Amino acid sequence: MHFLTRKHKPSENIRRKKTVKRSLNVNWVKPLLRVAVSCVVLFGLMFGGIKLNHKLSVTHWDIQADAQIKEQVEQFAASYEKLDFWHTRASLIQETLLAQAPDIKSVDVSRILPSGLMIKAYARKPLALWENTDQKAQVMLIDQDAKAYRALHRGENVDLPILRMSPAELSQAVALIHILQKNDANKVANLSEVLAETQTWRLNFSKGEQWQVNQANIDEDLQQIINVLAAPRWSRGYWRMDARIPQRWFIRPATQEVI
Repeated sequence: MHFLTRKHKPSENIRRKKTVKRSLNVNWVKPLLRVAVSCVVLFGLMFGGIKLNHKLSVTHWDIQADAQIKEQVEQFAASYEKLDFWHTRASLIQETLLAQAPDIKSVDVSRILPSGLMIKAYARKPLALWENTDQKAQVMLIDQDAKAYRALHRGENVDLPILRMSPAELSQAVALIHILQKNDANKVANLSEVLAETQTWRLNFSKGEQWQVNQANIDEDLQQIINVLAAPRWSRGYWRMDARIPQRWFIRPATQEVI
């Protein structure tokens, strides 16, 4: 007896085994390359910057300054140690010089390529001396803007009026001097001191001349006193003026007595 067997065809549902080729993962290489390139560029910039910084070091100074402060500026330049470009930036030189020399009001600094530096310095103009009556302190120099910029040096001789008052009254006193300058420059030259007392200010001049005015009306009263003393009757003498009573002023010849 014979049995016939049928050959089975492979089923189409059976997947054929395929050879899988595994590729190398190189996604990390590109970021690494970017970092490496950035480091090289940064290093190059730093190296070039350092080299340029020293190449542009200051070797000479061109100083233009008012006579009374020129020596201070020259001493500053002579003693300045770090002369590379970074440490001689205009803003840094300006800030340092103003901090070290209070007699300087303003400074213009500019670079003269490749290795020069120009400094133009302008001096403060002292207007008066100031004695702070609120506390015991050194007598200070006051400029035109009512700024107390430094103490009077020992042995320093200046021919300026002295303002004896509190800090709160200083601006008003400087404004008073400006009024005098505008109307009669000779009065400013003869002014020796201004004393701020309780509700009353005293202005003492040379030749025994004195004005007493109310602090509340000082600007208005001062202008009226100037106008009165400019009249022909009073203009040739020296007077002691008491304007503390608004309705009645007193005027009499000045004497050399202590006031």
